[in-house]
Amino acid sequence: MRLNETQRRIWQLAWPAIIANISQTMLNLVDTLMVGHVSSLAIAAVGLGGQVSWFMFPIMMSVSVGTLALVARAVGAKEFKRAELVLEQSLYLSFLLGIPVLLFGWFFGDDVLRIMGAKGELLNLAYAYLKVVFLFYPVRFVVFTINSALRGAGDTKTPMKVGILMNVLNATFDYLLIYGKLGFPRLGAVGAAWASGIGITSALVVLLTLLLSNRLILKFEPSWSFKRDIVERIVRIGVPTLVERSLFSFYNFLYMSIVTRFGDVALAAHQIGLRIESIAYMPAFGFNVATSALVGQNLGAKKPEEAERTVYEALKMASLFMGVMGAVLVLFPRYLVMPFLNPNDPNYSEVLQLARIYLIIVGISEVPLSWVFVLSGALRGAGDTKSPMYVTAVSKLLFRILPAYLLGFGFSIGPITFGGLGVIAAWIAMSLETFTSAGMYWWIFKRGKWKHVRV
Repeated sequence: MRLNETQRRIWQLAWPAIIANISQTMLNLVDTLMVGHVSSLAIAAVGLGGQVSWFMFPIMMSVSVGTLALVARAVGAKEFKRAELVLEQSLYLSFLLGIPVLLFGWFFGDDVLRIMGAKGELLNLAYAYLKVVFLFYPVRFVVFTINSALRGAGDTKTPMKVGILMNVLNATFDYLLIYGKLGFPRLGAVGAAWASGIGITSALVVLLTLLLSNRLILKFEPSWSFKRDIVERIVRIGVPTLVERSLFSFYNFLYMSIVTRFGDVALAAHQIGLRIESIAYMPAFGFNVATSALVGQNLGAKKPEEAERTVYEALKMASLFMGVMGAVLVLFPRYLVMPFLNPNDPNYSEVLQLARIYLIIVGISEVPLSWVFVLSGALRGAGDTKSPMYVTAVSKLLFRILPAYLLGFGFSIGPITFGGLGVIAAWIAMSLETFTSAGMYWWIFKRGKWKHVRV
């Protein structure tokens, strides 16, 4: 198939982001495989601890989204010095914000786990894992911000290469620290957290070295001072993203609390299914990154029509990729789940069956999920961070949380009594919310107000 010029530009930015996401996803799968062969309790602990750690993702996103939008606009207008100033200020801001996040995880992480329903061995193991993950959050924030700036400037290859290196190191130390090989201590699930920290720290060292050596499209020439006007612009764009991602994390907290209360077996099946599904939306992530960068650059170059055309082409391409991935989830779920389980685990058959059902349900919604990725990326690239905030506020509450609770646990209204479908209802609600969000994003995009957002 021959690609037109717009499609080629999308693909040039998308494929490195897809490869980077494949690398990260493969690492997640390796983590799950290695931890899964320790015990199903270890899988549940790592999954639950990971969910808590990502509650801090809104803060990281608030800086990175503003960074990408401002860098993309500056590069589109051929103002590279301004783009580099945005990068510098973003690095300071992201590191400073990472420090209170680290402290929160260390001192209040166990309380959050208890609220989510964890107790006993699950609580202790998840908290031990969580503390190590939070230890590296300032570093993680900075790496995320650098990658966003580079992608906004049109460089998706450097984050890909550094990400692959980081994940190779992470996987290597997974093996060494989870199982205690070559003289390293056997740390089990906690070893996966230390391996992640070693990988992300290595990525930061490489990225800073490249920026300081002037080998990339952007340079880092530190002035060691805050530029108030630039910081305010980053924050102005980022605050709606902070609200949106906070709502997302809060709703996800409620959602995971619902899933957790269906038992450890349901939670293990959910985590395995979630990891496998993450393979399916790898292409969508790439198109999200490409669309964000190109929309921002085209608006910076005063070409709103080209920005709109980019989104239409990205939707076509992402739908094709995600349609194929969704079909694989629906047709071959059992074979995708089996490698993640230990046949000697007493819960093997039950977890396998539940995870298979999960993949079938979510596989049906992969195409609309691609629309969510592309359209939300387009809006954020344009600097419109309020619209995703509104979509998240409405859709996730009304079409995921409430149906998951009511249909999962059952309800009674007068003479009508519904017994509840268990965890399967939560997965049906998740798929329903994906279709709803896609429709809302499409309506917002067609209105066209995103073309006139001032950053």
